[in-house]
Amino acid sequence: MRRPNLRRVSTTYQSPAASPGPQESSAPAQAGLRSIAFGVCPAEDTFSTEWRRAARGIDYVKFEKPDKRKQDETLIVRMFDANDTLSTDPTCASSIQLRIAVDTIERCRSLSGGIYVLLSLSRPPLLEVVSAALDGKRPRNRQVDAFDPQHASVIGYAGRELLLELRTRADLGIFIKQSTSVKMPRLIAEKIALGAEPRHDETSLAVLQSWLSTLDFRIAFQIEKLVRNGLVDAVKVMQLRGDVDRLATDRGARETEQVLAFFADSLANLDKAEPAYQDESVAGSPAATAGQKRQLGSITLNDSDSSDSSDSSSSESEEDKHDGDEPSDDDDVLVVGASLPFLRGLKSSRAAQTSAEELRTLLSRAIDGSYTFHRLGATAEETQLVRSVAVTPTRLLLSGPTLGESNTVVRSHGRPDCFLTVSFRQEDGQRLREADNDIIAHRFRPLMQAGFDLGGRSWSFLAWSSSGLKAGNCFFMTPFRDPDQQVVTPSAIHRDIGDFTGTETSLIPAKYFARISQGFTASKPTVRMKASQITTVPDLASESGSLFSDGVGLIAPKLAKRVVEALGYDVSKPQTVPPTCFQIRLGGAKGMVQVDPALHGRTIALRPSQVKFRSSLANLEVAGVFGAGPAFLNRPLIKLLEDLGVRPAQFMKLQTESTAKIAASRATMASATTLLREWNLAPETGFVASLNFFASHATTRGAAHANPFVGGCLNVAIVHALREIKYSGRIPLPGCYNLVGVVDVDECLGPDEIYVRVARSDGTFDYLAGRIAISRSPTNHPGDCRIVHAVGRLPKGVGERIRHLHNCVVFPSQGSRSLPSKLAGGDLDGDVYLLLTEESGLVPDDDRIVKPAAYDPAPVVKLDRPVEVADGADFFFEYVTQDRTGLVATRQLHLADAHPEGLFHPACLKLAQLHSDSIDAQKSGTFVPAKEIPKPPLKGWPDFLTDSAQDSYRSSKALGQLYRAVSLDKTDCASPFDPPYAVDPLRTLTTALSRLDLPQLSTEDLRLPPPQATLVSSYRAYLPSFSAELLRLDCSTRPGQGTSEEALFLSVTLGSRRLQQSDRAEIGRLRERASMLFAIVRKVIAEGQAATGRAWPLSTEEKALNAWAAWHAAVNEGKDRAKARIGSANGKAARREEQILGLRIWGWLAVGVLVEQLERLKKEKVEVLTID
Repeated sequence: MRRPNLRRVSTTYQSPAASPGPQESSAPAQAGLRSIAFGVCPAEDTFSTEWRRAARGIDYVKFEKPDKRKQDETLIVRMFDANDTLSTDPTCASSIQLRIAVDTIERCRSLSGGIYVLLSLSRPPLLEVVSAALDGKRPRNRQVDAFDPQHASVIGYAGRELLLELRTRADLGIFIKQSTSVKMPRLIAEKIALGAEPRHDETSLAVLQSWLSTLDFRIAFQIEKLVRNGLVDAVKVMQLRGDVDRLATDRGARETEQVLAFFADSLANLDKAEPAYQDESVAGSPAATAGQKRQLGSITLNDSDSSDSSDSSSSESEEDKHDGDEPSDDDDVLVVGASLPFLRGLKSSRAAQTSAEELRTLLSRAIDGSYTFHRLGATAEETQLVRSVAVTPTRLLLSGPTLGESNTVVRSHGRPDCFLTVSFRQEDGQRLREADNDIIAHRFRPLMQAGFDLGGRSWSFLAWSSSGLKAGNCFFMTPFRDPDQQVVTPSAIHRDIGDFTGTETSLIPAKYFARISQGFTASKPTVRMKASQITTVPDLASESGSLFSDGVGLIAPKLAKRVVEALGYDVSKPQTVPPTCFQIRLGGAKGMVQVDPALHGRTIALRPSQVKFRSSLANLEVAGVFGAGPAFLNRPLIKLLEDLGVRPAQFMKLQTESTAKIAASRATMASATTLLREWNLAPETGFVASLNFFASHATTRGAAHANPFVGGCLNVAIVHALREIKYSGRIPLPGCYNLVGVVDVDECLGPDEIYVRVARSDGTFDYLAGRIAISRSPTNHPGDCRIVHAVGRLPKGVGERIRHLHNCVVFPSQGSRSLPSKLAGGDLDGDVYLLLTEESGLVPDDDRIVKPAAYDPAPVVKLDRPVEVADGADFFFEYVTQDRTGLVATRQLHLADAHPEGLFHPACLKLAQLHSDSIDAQKSGTFVPAKEIPKPPLKGWPDFLTDSAQDSYRSSKALGQLYRAVSLDKTDCASPFDPPYAVDPLRTLTTALSRLDLPQLSTEDLRLPPPQATLVSSYRAYLPSFSAELLRLDCSTRPGQGTSEEALFLSVTLGSRRLQQSDRAEIGRLRERASMLFAIVRKVIAEGQAATGRAWPLSTEEKALNAWAAWHAAVNEGKDRAKARIGSANGKAARREEQILGLRIWGWLAVGVLVEQLERLKKEKVEVLTID
């Protein structure tokens, strides 16, 4: 028989599953409170109070259930103001209030025999001040960042451990009873000392900041990350000072930063990898993991002061205990990267409770393993490393360095360590809304205007990029000296970007910062231009003044070739077709340039419509290179085409064909590669080319198709594609294209004619001819679709300056109004246009096409003085909270479905104007008022927008029919039988590759030879570093959250749920970072160690053999980890310690390089034979 567990708190109440009795139904709904305290737990059995507030006799704690307004179970702590003289009723006085989402409670501990409850939270509570309830009026809740100055000084460091002192043991009983009705971790009785000294008092923080000011900021940032992110308190981190100072002296700032970054990330993973609490007295007791929701079982409370308790759960069977020790299937997705082996042997299960001695041990391990853990980080350029700060109502949360795109300003100054990316968020990570104006006014706007201190430096607001503003991000900087010893400040950088003196732009904050944002657009440097190489040509315009060339200039072929080389295009690759148009930034000019053979030398010709302001910057930066993107439908376009006469049956036909092709994609390698290519998945990895290569050889075809990673990628791709079709109407359109627009400089095209030449993958070209329906997203107005005629291949002697252009649509330069301007107000500065051919069945009849929209420009917000840097804060938060572009677009779809007229309904036409105004707000500063947006219809919500609302209805129109025709119920992207180290089970693919006849090789048997053991070992040394970098890519790549290597490889999310706009933004950032990381890895794989210090470059064959060795490194690593797991006495521990994220990704990146080099080598052999 099992011994009773004396550590569990118990009550006289029945299990929550039992029916409540009369006595229970009349029990109090709230527990009396004596005091609250915020603090930290520097050890498992110690609580250090950083801030405390005593309660009055009427203060309480209670639980709130979800309702229509609040979706989460919430713990409310309310304390009334004893000094409020406005009310005679104490319960109507003003008060402070803590709102704690129950699912953020990670641990709930009760001090043995006492009246204290210690809550460990995953994030700080929502802090509110509640006004006094006067004259029967409902009190107003106002969110604050702290309750008093002392609280403000510590809440950023000590907001996740909350100590509740209840009034009596009876109140503790009430708390426990109420907790049984919500899903929170089990309440555990423990001995915890409460008398520890504060860890973040004024002296401790001052000493810390004094030390940080002496360090290189890259090092100081990592120390701040340890403290600010709650991993190590200020007292403990100072005990590491000697170790850090020695490391900085011995290794330098760059390597020290990498060591400390791994140290910090590993400590953060400790909280995620270990159970929040494990009852050691019960072998099979399930752990309440971080953030896990759990129903509390039946327990009994002894109302005496004795701490003795009895365990009513002793009926748990020995079989249950045994099952708790067995490894579960869930462990197969518990990918932990390099961190857990590094953390092996720790006594503490939480980072903040790690002792100083353990921290020194971990830091020593990080230093000793720095060559292994940071090999990839050392290969990245400094300007590719981004350090970020997330500002919440109570904290500054630090992350990085992570890989990110650079920009003109950061590169030109060469001091990336003096710039930060800063975002403003609620505590739960959600973007700010208009309802958050209180916390914006009292916390965020003052911080943005006055700056903040971090790492011993002062940081000030600088600017934002266009995409950053939409995501709620901006740049901060700390002053530094340039090579001429001049101090660089935000104002100085603004002056360097452009001179707006005396212009209207200098008076319009929105437009001013839009122009400044040009310097912060993600771009790639190519060529530094001389003034003599930059010329000006006039815009092409109609008699009425409509600009045909709005935003597009010209570039000479020789200069275009230099740009292509600088971008890293390898024209030696088979079927490589260099681009003929580029999206550029050059000083104060922006837009597109198209290659013009009439230009000579290395010159560029800009038009007045491209030059936005005067600037001394002379680097030609490329912000985008465009291919012939695959065309997809979307929900607004489907609605537009339906209202223009396209039958729903035609959309259904296209969707049915697409979903059938997706379902059949597992059948053959050809269908699999079609799916991946059509949905543009893993384009930077060489994955599709690898599968095509394997499919073309009988020796490798079967082995590749059977590889578990290939199958897993197909599963993830299928779910991704079906989800996009169902929720976004994203239906592929074969034979149709998305193309960037340029202009006909030969003036050979008629007013409604276009020229389109599309490069095929084999290096040949297609020419579009016939009737084309052309549009530009967003399509909000019935006139946003036009019918044009594609002229096909130009006759000889016609259009000599445009005939060579490919992967773009050439618009005419004749007529009364430019064609792009008729397409949702488009221009040629980088806008992409959708071309629908008649074969798609989606081209409306000519008589259904209506007059294009002509919107009135929105009024601009002007100041009576020149704009200053500090003015950015007002506009930034106004935009973040009042941008209603998404709401307007959704409301239009809603109303168009509800009314028979569709987009022709007056409310929808008004919404088209409002949508245009909302987009222009980024430059005008005038936002669409909520009251101007037409109200939703009483009919309810169409199911394609939300089928979970109680008032949703089955839409009978095209979007509703398409939505219901796709089912995601049977989709599954999991691979339960293949652990993450199964790179090549039974070495099937490795054997097939080794038997492949490759005449391009110089080996004796014309096959891939066994790789050198030393070379394989050198690549294996990169794997822990690669794993750590993958874990940094995305916040979802954490243990226990179903992380999938396949999803990371394809840069998509798992699951079939409807994605929100924030999800898509995060996926975009993930794809960007993954692309950069994979590019670095592919370069490392190709060059290997042999490239270092060599006077001559590696041959193509050497690169292929390097990649072959890199593949073996992943295969061998996986095999050894599998053996270690099988041979371990503790299966679960082995699973957690021996798994590593990214083995299969590394392996298939290596395969991509191998195939690429083999194909290039084959071409080189053919060229040699031809020359001979």
